[in-house]
Amino acid sequence: MLKKIKTLCALLALLFTCWSCSNDEGNYTYNAINEIKATGIEASYTVYTGENFKITPSLNPTLDDGSNPNRYAYEWVALNPLLQTIVTIKPTVIATTKDFDAVVKLPPAKYNVYYSVKDLVTGVTWQQPSFVLNVVSSIYEGWLVIGDVDGKARLDMVSIIPGVATPRIINDVLDTAGSTLKLSGKAVDVECFNTPVTSPLMYGIYVTASESGTSRIDENSFGWTQSQNIAYETVGGAFDTNFGVDFMKSPTSGENFIYSKGNIYFYYRTNQIKYGLPQNKVDTETKNFYAAPFIAENAGTLGSPIFYDKEARRFLRYNASKNVCSIMPPVVGSATVLDWNNTNCDLVYMTTSAFNANENFAVLKNISTGKFHLLRFNKALTQTYYKEILNAPDIDKATKFAVSPDSGYLFYAVGGKLYEYDNGTQSAKLMLDKGTEQITYIDFNSKSKTFAKKLIVGSYNGTAGKLELFTVPPVNGNLILDNTYTGLCKIVDVAYRLR
Repeated sequence: MLKKIKTLCALLALLFTCWSCSNDEGNYTYNAINEIKATGIEASYTVYTGENFKITPSLNPTLDDGSNPNRYAYEWVALNPLLQTIVTIKPTVIATTKDFDAVVKLPPAKYNVYYSVKDLVTGVTWQQPSFVLNVVSSIYEGWLVIGDVDGKARLDMVSIIPGVATPRIINDVLDTAGSTLKLSGKAVDVECFNTPVTSPLMYGIYVTASESGTSRIDENSFGWTQSQNIAYETVGGAFDTNFGVDFMKSPTSGENFIYSKGNIYFYYRTNQIKYGLPQNKVDTETKNFYAAPFIAENAGTLGSPIFYDKEARRFLRYNASKNVCSIMPPVVGSATVLDWNNTNCDLVYMTTSAFNANENFAVLKNISTGKFHLLRFNKALTQTYYKEILNAPDIDKATKFAVSPDSGYLFYAVGGKLYEYDNGTQSAKLMLDKGTEQITYIDFNSKSKTFAKKLIVGSYNGTAGKLELFTVPPVNGNLILDNTYTGLCKIVDVAYRLR
């Protein structure tokens, strides 16, 4: 009986409480606060990396007389939902202003972007519905151009985007892409080649400046971490972390030569060979030789790459399987044959050209006579041409050389003039005269797909650099200008980012 009485009392108390609450309505005063309901933001946008993007939302505050221009704080936050499902990452704050008006530096992806407005008077934050920002790569393919601006290295890009007729000029593409790599010192080299390291990575882009050294940037985003310095691609840390190359030569996929200050190093993916000891040594000698700054790739491991001993003035053939050089096959020197092992010449230029099934070309200056000679030899190391270079104005002042893959013409630059030397007629023709402009770069790029046979000319007018592509006609015809890209750095080196 006592238990029933206690239960009844409890029920009566509960009913009284509920009745009291229901009759208490209206006893509290509710004050409306300022609300933000932004408009002017679309559901989705598409933008290229490195492109300026602008959104100007209207806040539409419900209680704001506009007397306080600093009443609000803003935040634009981007989140890649695909990465969020793989690993927990912090969203990226891309702006803290009312309007979004900035260069997009996010890696290519589809992002959910959240726009928040905090009322500093009430302390309430109003987050607007998210929208999709589709960031498309503006660095998909094209010419990478390294050069100097005010004496400092900068990497630019002539970006060729599929389906877009006009290429885009991207100055300081590392900054535009949001890369953490900061170049310091003067521009030195840029290279692109396949299968660059002994890992699943299939494409390599390497950038070199005199102080920051040589670094490999991500093939798609141009991102960089310290472990992408070339020092991390060596055996036992053979290089310092700021090690810099003078140039690279990649004869075939998965193999690469590095030249730096008289030394040559070699990488060969198939045999798991990393950069290590210098390769500029002769199998019968104990002391390394000082290599001239040229390498004739000569088909790489499929042939015999050729180095040049600067001090002994001799050609040497490299054996990739033995990681050592050997003496060239002996020949008797004459007016039409060069003694490989006793040239009495300084090597002025050497390269492997696509001309005539990949012939090698070398320009030499006789130290006794001061005369210049052109040597051509094939993969089997047979000399196909050796004669004095005649009727070639100012070749002793030439700073840049290149060989046409179609005709075998030797191009050379002197100041603002470009000459084409025909070894058949033994005479040179003036092809370009840029007046006070300086020609800072010439070459042909066999890795550039549809542009492989185009003559590339980089010039500088004292303010900005210009990159031009020319068709080289047969029979010493005048150059035909195909493409011009202006507003670049003072060009030092050019590579093609291939897809």
